[in-house]
Amino acid sequence: MSDQYSTDFKLNAAMAAIVLSGGVIGYTKSKSMPSLIAGGVFGLLYSTSAYYLSQGNAKVGLGFSIVASSLLGGVMGKKALATSKPIPIILTTGSVITFLSSGKELYNIHKN
Repeated sequence: MSDQYSTDFKLNAAMAAIVLSGGVIGYTKSKSMPSLIAGGVFGLLYSTSAYYLSQGNAKVGLGFSIVASSLLGGVMGKKALATSKPIPIILTTGSVITFLSSGKELYNIHKN
């Protein structure tokens, strides 16, 4: 793996673990099937991003990251504004940080 994208790899791997475990926890605590499905889908998107970054395919990996972060940020941002609960706020913040980092790297790739 290129050291150039190791931060993005770590961010995406961390987000994958966080959203997947959050979906499982949401399901076990309240039998929320939407939490389990959303955690699985977003976990898969972030895992796919981390995989492609680890294989040196930065454009695809960063693209998956931007898509996952945009969708998660939109969904959780709406929920954070409506409820002011900590979990949606944390997930929104994480997705925004990941989006900005991946977007900056993808911009740098296309700029050169």
